[in-house]
Amino acid sequence: MARAPLFAVVVLLAAVALPSAGAAAKGDKHVLIILASAGSKPYPVADVQRTARQANAFFEISSFGQVRLDIDVTPWLPVITNASTCGLSTRGLDAVVAPVRQAADRAGFTPDLYDDIVYTLADSHCGFLGETLGHQVMLTREPTVPLLLHELGHTFGLGHAQAADCVTSPVRCGIYETGDTLSPMGSGTLDFSAYEKFLLGWIPAQPHVSVAKTYVLTPPTSFSRLAQALIVDTSQGSWWIEYRSQPFRGLVFRLVDSRNPPSQFAPSAVLMLKPTKAERPWIVKGETYRIPFSFRVTLAGATATRAIVRFRP
Repeated sequence: MARAPLFAVVVLLAAVALPSAGAAAKGDKHVLIILASAGSKPYPVADVQRTARQANAFFEISSFGQVRLDIDVTPWLPVITNASTCGLSTRGLDAVVAPVRQAADRAGFTPDLYDDIVYTLADSHCGFLGETLGHQVMLTREPTVPLLLHELGHTFGLGHAQAADCVTSPVRCGIYETGDTLSPMGSGTLDFSAYEKFLLGWIPAQPHVSVAKTYVLTPPTSFSRLAQALIVDTSQGSWWIEYRSQPFRGLVFRLVDSRNPPSQFAPSAVLMLKPTKAERPWIVKGETYRIPFSFRVTLAGATATRAIVRFRP
């Protein structure tokens, strides 16, 4: 998905309460998608149902079966009026979606029984594309798989997946708020990062390394008792190093800057978009990335199931 349209959606999202890591997103999550308009039916209900199934499949694979989305989609409800659209700055999300929620209840759905609710307001003529508050999401465009993954990630407490377009320290160059080209919390759809999976409780705590030696790392794409990320603590923050074997074989580097002010979201991780002059967000076998003011990290071996990672001062 193109970076710009998604950024337009997520920059206006409200903060939500952050669940504790290890218990944020497990088990069955019941989600209701309410389709509301002024009377039109701009896209088929079947398309939204298909999108919902694809989003569920993504979560099941990414969480190793620990999360399943049970998503219901209402028929089109003709309840949008000029009085019930937007106005978030003065009335708040609850007031804006109240008529839509009541219409869904009359249609045989009970919003209070769901963990998360997605209000899709067609014909609303709002000046923004989306808003998330707690476990309620309001969209003014057709739901897509990337958009649902991103918004539901926010309801689970995840912040944005950021990126830095520089070779050295991201604190010394500009940061793209949703620039991570791999994570759904940025502008990508490859997979949630190892850092995000830890926050969501899908993988256990990962080792903090500080000794110059060689380590074995497995991809965070299936459950493993081996390390699925290496964490290097520096004065800038914690560097999360993970190995991906599909669709490329390489090491990915993200920095979680613990010096940022506390937020209701989980702290963002910043993906290094150019760890080498090759201008791709990973290093391949034989390449080295120098963690600023810390170690040099070399990908010494790369197979479909594991990486050999060499740390040197």
